[in-house]
Formats: sequence, C-alpha cells, structure tokens
Amino acid sequence: MSNLRRLRVTDRIFFVTVNLRRGVGTFSASEYPLMIQVLDRSRRRLGFLLCGYVLMPDHWHALIWASHPLTISEVIHDVKKVSALRLHESRASSGPLWQRQFWDRFVRHAKEFGDRLDYMHLNPVQKSLVSRPEDWKWSSYNNFSLDKRVVVECPTRIDYVRLPEGYRG
Repeated sequence: MSNLRRLRVTDRIFFVTVNLRRGVGTFSASEYPLMIQVLDRSRRRLGFLLCGYVLMPDHWHALIWASHPLTISEVIHDVKKVSALRLHESRASSGPLWQRQFWDRFVRHAKEFGDRLDYMHLNPVQKSLVSRPEDWKWSSYNNFSLDKRVVVECPTRIDYVRLPEGYRG
C-alpha cells in the first residue's frame, strides 16, 4: 500500500470522508451522539469550522475549513484519535478502528460547496436509511431549515460561512 501524500495547504474548505475499518461493527444508536461530541470538542480545541456533515453507519463526511497553520490532516488525526478512544471505551474493544487513510478534496468554488452539501445530505436517503434527508438526525441538513425550531433540535450547530467572491480553494 502506498503512502498518500497530501498537499500541505490551509485556509481551504475540504470535503472529507472517513471510513471505519472492514470488520469493525457499524455505529450503534448511542455512538452517533458520541461522534458529534468528538467533532464539537475537536472543533473548539483546534479552531476549525464545521460547515456541514453526515454520520453514516460505517463512515462520515464533513466540510471542514482549517485555518492556517492548521492542516486538514491534523484535524482528521485528532477526530480519529479521540473518537477511537471513546468508541473503544463504549464497546469494551481495542485495536484499529478507522481506516488508516481518509479521503479529502478541497472545495474549489461555491457550486462545488453546494454539490458536496447535497451529496452528504442525500447520502442517508440513497442508502435507504430514511426516505427524506430531514429525517436523518445525524447530518447538518436541518441546520439549513428556515424554521428556527428545527435548527434548535439539531445535535450540533454548524458554522455558516460565506465564501469569498470568486472563491477558488
């Protein structure tokens, strides 16, 4: 297996995918809130922006804006490390939990940002977990509702961002 070399860029929004290792059980109902807590704590500790997310049974996606000098690799390393410790504690397990690598792409323009949000939010529908994206509690979809009562019920608040005119990641 080759080592993936990442661009050492910051001040960009990245679309990331992080997968559980094969053979590791999928998230239980009680582990989704645990993952939200880990994302929130890492976000506060490291200072990155969480612009959108979805937690799926065996992976998660997010739109993350890491500001200089923080890199996306540092963000994902922190989330994977802390979540592995917490998940092993709740499962009374040990060993590798996450796939070694993660997948990332920096968002190049506003349309791509919207496309990535749509992809994430429709993922639970495409995997037949729910029939409508608003029914999947473990995504940022409802953060974009015009109904403030719906937004308040979200498990975490995302960071709303305005991409600079002509954003080119």
